[in-house]
Amino acid sequence: MQFAICNFQFAIKTLFFAVLFLLPARLSAQVVRLPAVAPEEQRDPLRLALHPDSSAEVTQAPGQVTTPGPEEPALPKGARSGFFQKALFYGTYLPGGGERGFGQNDLQAELITALPCPTVKSPLVMTSGFAGHYLDGPQGVDLPPRLYEAYMQFRWMAQVTPQLGLDFALTPGVWSDFEQSSGKAFRMPGHGAAAWTYNEHVKLVLGAAYLARPDVDVIPIGGIIWMPSDDVKYELLFPYPRIARRLLVEQLGDCEIETWAYFKVEFLGDAWAIRLDDDTNDVVLLRDWRFILGIERTEIRGLGVRLEVGYVLGRHIQFSGSQPDFDPTDTFLLRGVLMY
Repeated sequence: MQFAICNFQFAIKTLFFAVLFLLPARLSAQVVRLPAVAPEEQRDPLRLALHPDSSAEVTQAPGQVTTPGPEEPALPKGARSGFFQKALFYGTYLPGGGERGFGQNDLQAELITALPCPTVKSPLVMTSGFAGHYLDGPQGVDLPPRLYEAYMQFRWMAQVTPQLGLDFALTPGVWSDFEQSSGKAFRMPGHGAAAWTYNEHVKLVLGAAYLARPDVDVIPIGGIIWMPSDDVKYELLFPYPRIARRLLVEQLGDCEIETWAYFKVEFLGDAWAIRLDDDTNDVVLLRDWRFILGIERTEIRGLGVRLEVGYVLGRHIQFSGSQPDFDPTDTFLLRGVLMY
């Protein structure tokens, strides 16, 4: 009963922060609309490569546009013609159980906005996000019951030539249990990457990400994006490869709805500043591998939903101080994402 009450309180608190982030999206409809910019997520062929920044992605064609309508400027596919671009809400469940089990419930909200910088083809994309993680176990490990992160990513994209695209980002934020008193909660990860269009089917990606974590500071980004047809994508990229196939395209009035199925691998890890039971400060790192099958149904410039199921292995809990490391047992995950 106590677990259910805490879980309910945690959900209410996280939904409150989600409302704070999504409220500007409603208010933006009442102001003068700005020139169109590229969104955080596009449904273009060769669209995006998953990237280990806080839910960030590296774009491969920031200046790519579709054919405009009679009263509509040229827009990237899926982009909105104003300051507001997209709102997302994630929910992820990892069950625990057993002596070495480690359960986790994650709730995350993001609001994506953008401005020309200085033009539509070189936008500044701003992503404000808040996430809460409710932890269940493991037994005998000094972990707080909840971890949080609040961040604001500033991301600039530009198509330097028809072949070369650039993507740079900084993500200042706080990763903490909101109980500790050290300055290690604040971090500023970021990334820089370039994408070279080899031909209409192949793009090459190369760059690096600065993670500002105790286990590793910098990791490479690189690989090939291959799209042999409009219905199949191979994003063979380190560290998050992904294969996707479009199952269905529906035209309902003026709305185009696409349904995709995909398989991806995520190597997830992040660090939080925490307070231990003896009132000392520490930094904990959670890390694992996730093999995921998913399906996504998205209305272009409208509502979308994503459902995923996966297997989680190679789980590791690491402390910066004197606490011993711990390897929880494998588990599975369920994830749902709402997008607008």
